[in-house]
Amino acid sequence: MILQSLVKLYEILQGEGRVSELGWESVDISYRILLNTEGNLLGIIKLDDTENYRKFEGELVLWRIVPGNRQRSGKNPIAYFLCDSPIYLLGLSAKGSEKQSENRLNQEKAQDYFNRSKGLHHQILDGCKVNEAKAVLKFFDLWDVNKVKENPIIQKNLPDLYKAKNMIFSVDGKDVHTVPEIKTAWDNFIKEKNIKNKDHLGCCLVTGKEKQIIGRLHPVIKKVIGSHPKGALLVSFDKRSFESYGHDEGQGLNAPVSEYAAFAYGTALNCLLDDKKHVRMIGGTTIVYWAEKAKSAYQDIFNIFLSGEKESGRVSDQDLKGIITNILRGMPADLENVVIDPQEPFYILGLSPNAARLSVRFFLRNSFGEILKCINKHQEQMSICKADWEKEIIPLKWILKETANSHSIDSAASPLLAGALFRSIFTDSLYPAAVFQNIMLRIFADRDEVTSKGTMIKKINYVKAAFIKAYLLRNHKQRWEEKLTMSVNENCNEIPYVLGRLFSVLESVQSKANPGIKATIKDRYFNSACATPSSIYPILIKLSNAHLGKIEGGLQIYYSKKIQELLSKIAMPNHGTPLPNRLTLEEQGAFILGYYQETQARFTSKEEQ
Repeated sequence: MILQSLVKLYEILQGEGRVSELGWESVDISYRILLNTEGNLLGIIKLDDTENYRKFEGELVLWRIVPGNRQRSGKNPIAYFLCDSPIYLLGLSAKGSEKQSENRLNQEKAQDYFNRSKGLHHQILDGCKVNEAKAVLKFFDLWDVNKVKENPIIQKNLPDLYKAKNMIFSVDGKDVHTVPEIKTAWDNFIKEKNIKNKDHLGCCLVTGKEKQIIGRLHPVIKKVIGSHPKGALLVSFDKRSFESYGHDEGQGLNAPVSEYAAFAYGTALNCLLDDKKHVRMIGGTTIVYWAEKAKSAYQDIFNIFLSGEKESGRVSDQDLKGIITNILRGMPADLENVVIDPQEPFYILGLSPNAARLSVRFFLRNSFGEILKCINKHQEQMSICKADWEKEIIPLKWILKETANSHSIDSAASPLLAGALFRSIFTDSLYPAAVFQNIMLRIFADRDEVTSKGTMIKKINYVKAAFIKAYLLRNHKQRWEEKLTMSVNENCNEIPYVLGRLFSVLESVQSKANPGIKATIKDRYFNSACATPSSIYPILIKLSNAHLGKIEGGLQIYYSKKIQELLSKIAMPNHGTPLPNRLTLEEQGAFILGYYQETQARFTSKEEQ
């Protein structure tokens, strides 16, 4: 399903001219090697992003198309045609070492790689009569690898060349790989290579077509955050136990995917990952998302819910509200002359690095309208009273951030939690209990403080309280559905919720009685009061009586009435004590929610005045 969706995306992108055809590839080029018609090196010029990228639908797209088939293994690396690294095109060995033996090995390696590149270019261009082809072949024939670092042009650019990734040839101001005759020579070479692979014909599992040339190696996927710098594989067979009978070390032959389908899904996925505006890293998972018709407007709208960010100037808050309202009603909407169809299939793919391979954390497919409905329901359940400066939409990455230890060097959330949370939201299923448990754990472990990184940690904040509310409403709907509201619910008589509200009032009494106090009952008693109320609340009530004695006037009367009002809601018939000995984790969540909403109510009302 993943590969099929990506192949379909490739075919749309290819039809719009946004990606390359089979045998060609979009590559980020570092340098251009300048030659004359006699094959002499004239200079080396660095390319900037303006030469590698062009605008498409207002977005920068990598457009530099060069000969492809870029599948290089570590054991037997092959040379690439007309676009490769300095060690292949120039025979430039690695930076010098103090050990002569190591330098000798590096030089031998550079000579070997250069010879491979020289042989490939002669194999393809020997029959090509254009001047550009002759110049490249003369360069390979005349170039002395042993004296490469003595060349003044190389010496001038040496520090940068050590870090260069890809280089191309240019003869008399024209990039060699763009010459029509040379492009034809490359296409013919690929066709001949495919004919030799006819021994590996079969039915493609992705397209369903018969008698297709099966790709032995799958394409490298680049720019998944945290993966190998050279890229990683989505499909590979690393151990003999993964291989089918008769396909020992056959790699792709174990799960037959045609060379076309492999190229198509790899090109489409790399194109998605290269679109920085629509790639998000959440909880160690790299997330890409796309509409079936490849219109970026769908991604822009989805991006607002995913990360809370929107492209400046592209859509106003009022327009966005109108668009979302229409889509939720099942009606088309318009964004900058692009029709947003609620029935448009939409895909979300989460990938995580795993050594030189990629793990699929989740893959979700639904209509765009249904996905927005699921997100809207999630946001409604998350809605809670807040400070004016807080964002209306809570991005998913904020929720996951609250599950991680802020004091840790690596404070990223678990990729497993990210995948589980995404599935629950976009399929309108129960939230993962692990996310709730981790947030509760952080509440009990944290306290209000500023970390060594300079960030503020709040024991109970807007995001934590919002998710607790959403979790109780969705996962424990029968008990809490009509009792938990956006702001404090005066009519909710659930004991855990009332105890949380009471704790907030008692804390406020202490603060009024002792202005400027550095540590309140929250710092000392909150965790215990939340878990074992019966052992802590008698102490807190006794302390509150002393604190009330320090408060004068109407404020003392207000607090006394408030405490009595809340205590009157706590009634446990047939029990020896009105307070529970222990609260479940679910009830502790309600306690925290009651505390948060009661505290927030004081900041937004004028009752105390």
